[in-house]
Amino acid sequence: LVKKEHFSYGNVKAARKAMAPLAEYLNLSIEETATAILEKAFEKIEPVIMGLARKYKLEKEQLSLVGVGGGASSLLSYCAEKMELNYSIPENAEVISSIGVALSMVQDVVERIIPSPSKQEIQQIRNEALNKAIESGAVKETVEVHINIDSQTQKVTAMATGSTEVQTCDLSKQCTLGEARDIAENDFRRTEESVELLAENRHFYIFGKKEATGNAIRVIDNKGFIKVQRGNAQIIKTSIQNYLEALRTLWEDMANYKSDLIVRPDFYICAGARLMDFATQDFSQLMMLVDLDMASIQTDEELLIIACNQQY
Repeated sequence: LVKKEHFSYGNVKAARKAMAPLAEYLNLSIEETATAILEKAFEKIEPVIMGLARKYKLEKEQLSLVGVGGGASSLLSYCAEKMELNYSIPENAEVISSIGVALSMVQDVVERIIPSPSKQEIQQIRNEALNKAIESGAVKETVEVHINIDSQTQKVTAMATGSTEVQTCDLSKQCTLGEARDIAENDFRRTEESVELLAENRHFYIFGKKEATGNAIRVIDNKGFIKVQRGNAQIIKTSIQNYLEALRTLWEDMANYKSDLIVRPDFYICAGARLMDFATQDFSQLMMLVDLDMASIQTDEELLIIACNQQY
């Protein structure tokens, strides 16, 4: 069942000969037997994929399967078709483990239980995560620190992510608007509805498509990488001097009222070449987190502020 162009394509005659006794025992054709084996494998894999999606709060719009390893093509296309998802097999997928070691991102996490954290305490935990990532081999200029404050558990988490030296080179030429649109349309699965450019700056393109739940968006950087995929979003383009007003507007407009609960949106801010994300249910904490990051931003470009409702 594997296509000829894939790495896992083998000796078809030998494969059919090996499958024949089982097919005869099951009273099925060889192709039906091979498909039945894939179906059994899919029954094991599908709950794992969906379990990960729930764990990491991924919306259906965000899911895409990537196959790595020499045998990936034998199962990946079948699973993707059954789940109605996009899939891809990257170049040199058969030796992806070795490539991954060379290009791996460095990630360090620091967690603290801090009731009503102050700006100074958050800055301290942020610096601790930053220093840990650098000690682990990340280049300082590439490290981004995401702070998450859980008001219910009083837990403050700082996650620092950065690139190793080998990744600091220019990975590709600048992605044009047309190329970014093609990437967005492909990720939106090229439905009949038009994909619109909602906002852009020198470093990011934001494309959107109307969905039943609102504007689905894709944020694509100037290297052609999809940085954000969300199913319901609003965007405001504003100056660095007026970001507070934009945040306040989106905080209210994108609130999700659920019985006696108000679920506030997640925020992403494109400032220069940086994309920062923030998630908290308290506006004063949001402002504290944003202020910490914005203090180091030096850009004359307008900010792209994105608010997204949680649809999981």
